[in-house]
Order: sequence, then C-alpha cells, then structure tokens
Amino acid sequence: MELKEELLSLDLEDSDYLYRIKRDDRIIYVSICPTLVPKSDRTNGPKLLSHLASVPRWNECWRTLTVEKTLNGIMSEVDRFLPHSLAEHPISGQYYNLLDLTRIRRISDRVSLVSQKQHELMLKIARFEHELEALSTEIRAYSVLQAHHSTLAPKFMGYVYEEEENRVIGFLMEVIQGYHPQLRDQQLCKDAIQELHEIGIVHGDPNRFNILVEGDTAKFIDFEVATFWDDPDFGQSREEERCNLIRSLTDTSGLGNHGSQLIK
Repeated sequence: MELKEELLSLDLEDSDYLYRIKRDDRIIYVSICPTLVPKSDRTNGPKLLSHLASVPRWNECWRTLTVEKTLNGIMSEVDRFLPHSLAEHPISGQYYNLLDLTRIRRISDRVSLVSQKQHELMLKIARFEHELEALSTEIRAYSVLQAHHSTLAPKFMGYVYEEEENRVIGFLMEVIQGYHPQLRDQQLCKDAIQELHEIGIVHGDPNRFNILVEGDTAKFIDFEVATFWDDPDFGQSREEERCNLIRSLTDTSGLGNHGSQLIK
C-alpha cells in the first residue's frame, strides 16, 4: 500500500539538511547531504519526497534516516540519531498526541491554533532539537507561574508528543480574549511586570505583542528567553526590563508581531 507522506518542517544548514515528515500516522526525520536533491526542489514538499522515495531503505520502518553520498553511491543508515524530545516535564499535566490535534490556523513556524475535541487551544512546538532549549525555558516559566497560582500568562494545558509520550516536542496553552497594550495601559503592564519579577521571572522580551490585556489584567506570552531568580544576572536583567517596558509599548516597528497569537 502506498505511503501517505507530507513534509512538515525543514532545517537547511550548510552541511546537513534535516526534514520532519509525516508518514501515515507517524512522524519521521531525515538527514541528507545538501547535494542529494537539486536546489530548486529542496523546499518543495512533493518534489523533495519524490527524490527521497528512491533512496535506499526509504520504505523500511525507522524513526530517523541519514542519507549520504559516498564513493560507492548513495548510502542510508537507519536510526543513527534519535528523534528529539524534551528531557524534563516539570508540570503535571495531560499528554496529547500531535496527530490527534486539528490545525485551524498557522500563526508562525512553531505556533498554531488547533482544535482538540472541538476545544480551541494554542500549540507551540520544537520542530528540531536546537529549538528544545527555548521550549524548556518557556515550560519552566509556566511551572513557576503555576506554583505561584499566577494568572500572568495563559493556562498551560498539557504536553504534546510525537508517537510516544516520552517524545514530548511541545505544549498547549489556552486561547484568551484580549488585545495588545497601548501606552494608556502602561500602569497595568508595570504592575504585571513587577508581579512577574516578584515571583522570580524576568520575561526577557516584553514587546507589546508578547503582552495581552484581558479585562483588568496584563498577561505575558513567549517566555523563550526568560531568566529566573537563580541566574547570576537576574537583578540586572530585572532592572533593565523594568526600564525598557514603556519603550516597548510605544514601539511601532512591528517587531514581535506574529499575528496576534493567543487572541481569540
């Protein structure tokens, strides 16, 4: 039976091209040498998959495939590297299979509005291993917020995995109603950033598109570059963030705008 395949993500480095592919009800990873596929076809899903279909061991069952050109021709090695996954899960919560989620709208390369049993949620993933550090930082921020019963961010709704629960590559957040703050909301944002600092988190990038005003509360999103109370530079980072907050509210560059993510 013919396999149903779809290119999901790609990471093109100078010496190595890495592809994330959906194959039937699985998600697999392929690493190839750059010269294996013509330049014009490297980012075109159907054309890329057509080229890959002819490499050795393509139709076997594997999690990762490494394809190289050698003096003896094209060689493929099965499972030379493992699929990436989050090492620590500091928050108790449910686990959701990525393929059980229905994507409603793409927000950015790593963020999507999805549906889980007719309930809309925001999904954030690490497509590849080098994105795990930022994901881990963000989840740590949510664990601190949760420990303090804080409402300064959308609710963390659970982990998202590929194939097996020990392959966590993302998480789900609630979708909230609100708007990005204006200068008139500066006091609300000042109070919120102070409260965030008091529980031991410096956001790191509080541009107006990473803040949502819901009712009389300012909430933060995107904690990927956050620092915490145990960081040696926490005090300095806290003061710099406090001083730069108003400047970020008046910034008209559009920097950080990913299409009003998390706003319903």
